[in-house]
Amino acid sequence: MGNDIVYKLTHTEIAGLQWLPKNSSAFKVLSLHGWLDNAASFSNLSPHLSDFSHIALDLAGHGLSLHRPAGSFYHLWDYVLDVVSILNQSKQSVWLIGHSMGGAVAMLVAAIAPDKVRGLIVLDNMGPLTGTPADRVVTLQRAVNKMAKFRLGRETSYPTKEDMVLARMEGFTQLSKSASKILVDRGAKQNADDAWVWRHDGKLTFPSPFRMDEEGVEAFIQEIKCPTLALVAKSGIYQNDRNLVEKRAAQFPWIKLKWLEGNHHFHLEPETCFAVATEIQRFIDQN
Repeated sequence: MGNDIVYKLTHTEIAGLQWLPKNSSAFKVLSLHGWLDNAASFSNLSPHLSDFSHIALDLAGHGLSLHRPAGSFYHLWDYVLDVVSILNQSKQSVWLIGHSMGGAVAMLVAAIAPDKVRGLIVLDNMGPLTGTPADRVVTLQRAVNKMAKFRLGRETSYPTKEDMVLARMEGFTQLSKSASKILVDRGAKQNADDAWVWRHDGKLTFPSPFRMDEEGVEAFIQEIKCPTLALVAKSGIYQNDRNLVEKRAAQFPWIKLKWLEGNHHFHLEPETCFAVATEIQRFIDQN
């Protein structure tokens, strides 16, 4: 496991994990995890990338990072501000890795801060989720109604940490027990009653109040000028939507697309993380 790190920004504090290489002049890699995951998502990948200075962030509301204030949503562009603020603390550009939701954030960062991103690597993600203008009224209504009813202290609790591991295995996507345990170890805590609860902000489970449309996503993609590697899991979220993957890939000015064995968390699962790391290492070496 890496060392804990905290970035103090003017508007929040963002935690993360850091893995340091033996070579102090090594390339810097910054990794962004997926929805309801945390920085430990990259714990199995990082040992295979030991030539690099590697930092994985806990995005706001996840892991050990601060939650957004009451009444605040979690927009992709809020995460973009956090990441760009962190990148602005260093003169050195980074290789930016993003998994799932973190991949969407990474793409927006690469589009608006090209001088800070040396190369982009997205893992089982091909951009933000989209909606049509016709959906917007209902989408906002649903999100605001949910937010208006939100009260602290109503989180789901579990008698043991093991129960949380089993629950996480059957989440939005399937996870092995060992992969689930890694995420739970960083993403769980005991409350005052000694029950186990999630660290993440409960507001993260609310529907998004606004989704970009396809034209908006394409506009961002076309501004990504750095070398881009997209690794897509054969048993991941796009297994039944190859057309969207091909369509989005065709919009990039510079991309290498490759399908790999594994599930949505192929970078975390012990059986597949080495293959993902090998592709990342090769891509960075060649560019």
